[in-house]
Amino acid sequence: MTLFAVTWLAPLAASIVALSTIPPLVALYFLRLRRTRRVVSSTMLWKRATQDLRANAPFQRLRFSLLLLLQLLALALVVLAIAQPQFEFGESQSRRIVFLIDRSGSMNVNDAPGDRSRLDEAKQLAENRVRSLSSGGIFSGSAPSVMVIAFAKDAQILCPFTDNSAQAITAIQAIQPTDETTALSDSFELARAFSTVTDPDKQSTVEVDAPAYELFSDGRIVDLSQSVLRGGEQVIFHSIGKTTTTNAGIGGVALSRNPNRPEEVQIFARVVNWASEPFAEDIEVFVDDRLRAITPKPVEVPASQDDKALGIRIPGDTQVVFPSLPLPKGGVVEVRIAKHDALIADDRAVVVAAPPESLRVALVGRGAFVMRSILEGMPLESLDVYSLSEWNDKLKKDALTPDTFDVVVLDDAMPDDLSRGRYLIFHSPPIGTGISSYGTKNNLSAQSIRDEHPLLQYVNLNDIFVSSMTAVAAGGDADVIVESSEGPMILTFNRGALTLIYVTFDPMESDWPFQRGFVNFFANSIEWLAAGGSSVADEPLAPGDVAKARLPIGANEISMMYPNGKAIPIDEKDPSNISYGPLRTSGVYRMNWSVPKEKNEPTSMAFAVNMNSRIEGRADAAAEVKFATERVAGIQGGASVETAAWPWLLLAALAVLFLEWWVWLRRV
Repeated sequence: MTLFAVTWLAPLAASIVALSTIPPLVALYFLRLRRTRRVVSSTMLWKRATQDLRANAPFQRLRFSLLLLLQLLALALVVLAIAQPQFEFGESQSRRIVFLIDRSGSMNVNDAPGDRSRLDEAKQLAENRVRSLSSGGIFSGSAPSVMVIAFAKDAQILCPFTDNSAQAITAIQAIQPTDETTALSDSFELARAFSTVTDPDKQSTVEVDAPAYELFSDGRIVDLSQSVLRGGEQVIFHSIGKTTTTNAGIGGVALSRNPNRPEEVQIFARVVNWASEPFAEDIEVFVDDRLRAITPKPVEVPASQDDKALGIRIPGDTQVVFPSLPLPKGGVVEVRIAKHDALIADDRAVVVAAPPESLRVALVGRGAFVMRSILEGMPLESLDVYSLSEWNDKLKKDALTPDTFDVVVLDDAMPDDLSRGRYLIFHSPPIGTGISSYGTKNNLSAQSIRDEHPLLQYVNLNDIFVSSMTAVAAGGDADVIVESSEGPMILTFNRGALTLIYVTFDPMESDWPFQRGFVNFFANSIEWLAAGGSSVADEPLAPGDVAKARLPIGANEISMMYPNGKAIPIDEKDPSNISYGPLRTSGVYRMNWSVPKEKNEPTSMAFAVNMNSRIEGRADAAAEVKFATERVAGIQGGASVETAAWPWLLLAALAVLFLEWWVWLRRV
């Protein structure tokens, strides 16, 4: 790593000045005016006059002169000042500089000077840096080109390469905070895309100018170890924030209805602590902004610990379970830490409790006794049973038939049309989804299980045995939930107006129906599908996620109200399939719409977005960033990576001129 370097901003101007001034100055000492000849009696006592006479002839040997040396030194200092040397303590020597400004959740910590957020401090330092790059004088060369990229969960170019400092500063000022996680890899890829050109002869890309990166961040970036700097790339890390800041927050929240008493809910929360000391504080529960519960004593959370094997810090955490609360009409449930710290966004977490629903379900296919009995035992508004031919006839008459049901269960049956609707499918591969079958596999068990998924709440698949399963290859829109050694066993699919859960085997060819988890899976699937495949009812969204909704047919005047009270209209032609986002900050968002007066249907839906303190809650700023192959130490407090030397050179030249004047006076 280069620790010190000198860059000349205007070497050509300095060369011109040097060639036009230094030779004439030296020539003046060679070519002095001839004296008038006078006859005197003797010059033996006039030693200086004798020497002067010898030098009066042109092009004689130049004798030593202190005045000449001082004048040359002063002129040399002026020439160097015109060249504008920049002493660089870092690696920013490229003429193309990429400003990477972190706007993730941890950058909202208020520990910058003046109780400002880290993002405000980063923006101010970046603005000052742009001004310094463009602050050359009248003799300066062109300023380097600057690109501005804001990054969090993803990266966004706010200003492509430009030498217009006003444009770059405007882009920096426009950066808005988010509560998202932090990833840097996309930023490098975007910058490299603007630094390469395509060679049509070789049919390849060629890097024309490796940029220098200036990173403004607290250094808490999750994918640093996967980021590799290429040859010629340079990084300067401006460390934002204090290394001593501590934080505690809500790492997760969940809500579950009591199967026996659906009007009651139970709330689960996890409190995390990133400090090196234990943490204790009261935890509160609010329902629709009203305090409903508080822990009987402060919740104690252990201190964080360093995992030396993995080289990471693990926060201390404690799970809190609140007693059941009556919530017959649903509502917004919020868990808070009673006392706020430097990062407010993760001191609370929200979950939306939907009212107990009476759902309309259709069972299509053979209607196996086990599945039918489970559905009949659920609190449904209606259960309609169809053979496959009867269902296909209904589809021919009305293609929107699936939208009249909250969930359609396909028991080893595949309709002629599967373009819209919400389906729980067993065994038969879904058509038109990119999920393709390639045979049958026998005698299988679950190998990879995503226990955290809402479909698997209270479902244990560790002991399941499947005698026969359809082997499928999942497409790009599929999300595998359970997988065996021979392929997916349970997966989800969400594309446009179609949402489905696909179980690749017939439950009757497994021991699953004899386990309690099969009933729980059915209940979870019906609830998940009724919510449109989103986690609105059970699991909050993460910052940066997209809100998905299925509104009543005929809904209009749709809008999204943000946590700050601002409403944004949504222009959506198909209200049965709405995707809106990303929602970048935490809080409660409300989607509102209108329906015809004769319809007695809801006109509002809430979305909870929570910052995950287990990922983004570490608030102590990093002193260095560790990439895959190298480390970069941080620059604290906005220290400049470049120092302009020309003012000091001009002061030195002025001092030499004063010295030359003093020597001349002494000789006179």
